[in-house]
Amino acid sequence: MPAVTLLARCCQLHPLSRVLLMGCDLGALSVYIARLFPEVHLTITDQNFTALELCRQALSTNGIAPHRVNILAAIDFPPELSASQDAIFMLLPKGRLLSRRWLVQAHSLLKPSGHLYLAGSNRAGIRSVDADARQLFGNGRVLAYKKGNRVAEYSLQPITGFLPDWASMPGVTPHTWVEFNITVSGHTLSIRSLPGIFSSDHLDEGTALLLANLRIPGRARVLDVGCGYGIIGISAAIQGASLVHLVDNNLLAVAATCENLSLNHITCAKVFTGDLLDPLGRYQYDLILSNPPFHRGYQVDDQIAQAMIRQSFQALNQGGRLVIVANRFIRYDRLIKETFGNASILAESGKFHLLSGLKSSNLHGDR
Repeated sequence: MPAVTLLARCCQLHPLSRVLLMGCDLGALSVYIARLFPEVHLTITDQNFTALELCRQALSTNGIAPHRVNILAAIDFPPELSASQDAIFMLLPKGRLLSRRWLVQAHSLLKPSGHLYLAGSNRAGIRSVDADARQLFGNGRVLAYKKGNRVAEYSLQPITGFLPDWASMPGVTPHTWVEFNITVSGHTLSIRSLPGIFSSDHLDEGTALLLANLRIPGRARVLDVGCGYGIIGISAAIQGASLVHLVDNNLLAVAATCENLSLNHITCAKVFTGDLLDPLGRYQYDLILSNPPFHRGYQVDDQIAQAMIRQSFQALNQGGRLVIVANRFIRYDRLIKETFGNASILAESGKFHLLSGLKSSNLHGDR
């Protein structure tokens, strides 16, 4: 990742500095900082749980003792970290609102005269976020630029004016939520969400198609994979599922789902954190539901869906069903048929289709 390389070249830290890395990528920058500055107090955070685990593994593989690095798997920071960091290195996250949330958090975590180093690509929106950071900090300069990637530096100065209006937006300000309502099966649900979650401020069209055609068999055991803020799993619970599990790799999504289960008085559900079905162990289900992601960066990538479909087949009871929604140009039906031996289209709209695979003992998928 060119932005990571640029950021590493800009690292100039004093011994005993307190340093926060926001966005750990695959762990290379964490290892670089820990090795080059062994006396630095390093904290690492990311919204992606798997990224944090890969970072942990990279540090271990490179001989960095666990006590030397604090890996923080949380969406907010504990009060004791407020105004405590000498330097913060931020790898640009996906989405301007999430970037703004991270900027506000960084602003509150830096010591007076502490420095923020922001790295990212033009394609990912670094210029817009650089403008936001300059507005928030009142200063800034570009330290390095190469092949459409840049690193910019900002220093925390005594506050001389008001923070920009966007810094007080719901979900951008720490400990606040984006709030809206969704009506499903005659029930109006209160939803809380955060920037960085898919369709964070409304019900997207694909999920709406799934919910409009959702039929939960009585007392079914249901799994919602890639649950986002939890609306599919919550709907399954309302329709009478005996047990609902929800799983997501995004810590923001997990936090929002937990909040929404409590807010809507759903008691038969449990939330898991991790990659696809990996954290669920040997649980078996009657119905698995998902609106899976189909992009990796800027490219269509069906590897996540492939893995999810195969794992779902193993996790379904005989007679169980997988139901997923996808853009019509993405042929997940082929992947489902390869694994289940059958695939059907349950519903369609202009942009989306709702696909299903049935696990039956007489299908070649059980070979």
